[in-house]
Amino acid sequence: MKTAAIASIMAGLAVMGLAACNREPSPVAAEAPAEAWVGKDVVLYLPDPVMKARVEVSALSPYVNAAAIAAEGAVRAAPVQPGASGMLLLMVKPGGQAKAWVVTGDPAPSAETISAMIKAVEAVPAPAVREGPILVGVGFEAWGGGAPPAGASPPIPRDWYSYFSKDGGQLDDAFMARVWPD
Repeated sequence: MKTAAIASIMAGLAVMGLAACNREPSPVAAEAPAEAWVGKDVVLYLPDPVMKARVEVSALSPYVNAAAIAAEGAVRAAPVQPGASGMLLLMVKPGGQAKAWVVTGDPAPSAETISAMIKAVEAVPAPAVREGPILVGVGFEAWGGGAPPAGASPPIPRDWYSYFSKDGGQLDDAFMARVWPD
């Protein structure tokens, strides 16, 4: 009798265990949301000797960090969007003037997000520069990243291409004066 009872209990447990098994494929665990902002590389668009002659590294580095933090804040405040990868461009002229541009691949963040990024970055006090403008880029990925910007490497805004001559050109002081006239 004991053996029959044990066998019956074991059979019942086996049936209950099989019934509890989910024969459907197990759902993939929900992915963690992509990081809203990941800063990447910093790119100097002008030759190192020119940059060193125009701005102190001790002033440029904190400015670039503050600008990246400002852009990050704007992205984090925006609604989640499809992933984007790009470059935040920072041009600084003598006299404390600074301007920002955002270049991304497709899809780009919303126009409102890009505008908020630029507004936040342009509110950061610019470092002192001398002898001419400087141009620095901060690479980033937003919401997990996406396609890189098309065109030049490092990237420039698409409308800047119209400032080059048909034979090409260089990204120099004259070019930057055409991009951002006084």
